[in-house]
Amino acid sequence: MFRSLLSVVALASIALWSPMPAFAGQTALTSNASIKNDLNYLLYKPSDYDSSDKTYPLVVWLHGGDQGGSDIEKVKRSGLPKLIEGGKEFPFLVFSPQNPSEELLYPIEKVDAALEDVIAKHRVDRSRIYVIGYSRGGFGAWALAEQFPDRFAAIVPIAGGGNRHYLNRTNEKAAFWVFHGTDDDVIPLSDSVVLYERLKGLKRNVRLSVLEGVDHSGIEAAALNDTGLWDWLLKQRLESAPK
Repeated sequence: MFRSLLSVVALASIALWSPMPAFAGQTALTSNASIKNDLNYLLYKPSDYDSSDKTYPLVVWLHGGDQGGSDIEKVKRSGLPKLIEGGKEFPFLVFSPQNPSEELLYPIEKVDAALEDVIAKHRVDRSRIYVIGYSRGGFGAWALAEQFPDRFAAIVPIAGGGNRHYLNRTNEKAAFWVFHGTDDDVIPLSDSVVLYERLKGLKRNVRLSVLEGVDHSGIEAAALNDTGLWDWLLKQRLESAPK
């Protein structure tokens, strides 16, 4: 018995004097890596811009998924850039960034940074900045409204979707007009309806236009050719524009 006790004491002494095993630790660090903003974009200026000194509204146009990459000419194939290429004139600036990815969603932090640069270099009415996005660009429009709520007076998602759980972050003073077709087999109509209903529950200024018999490829032109959209859009203004 006595020998057993001595053995236990000896083992305990060895344990006390043995080096403790090292444990992995965590270090708090701050990254100073910079991200190059290399977005390509088109910029449209109204015909009277250079001869005037007034400020202008600005529309951000976010294209669909088949125009991403590095060839900026692809952005002219549809949407506002196509209308402009066809001779359509607008009383506002149009900023059309190209999604650098052909597969992923827009890098909206880069989009907003490029937008701020455009605003700083041009006479933009900061109380009248709008975003219109189609398909993948519609997802971008919802995301911009949620992550940069003080930027936009109006948001027009066309056949897009998003995260309804962050809609409470959108600007209470911003206006939304959502477009979707009943025959869309790419982005389900329900994606827009869920977001619309959530905004209604938040008592936001929102309207939904569901176009009967219109598919995913047809809803873009149908929405942009709605003259009521432009009349409505240019009436939207933030009461307190960001400086």
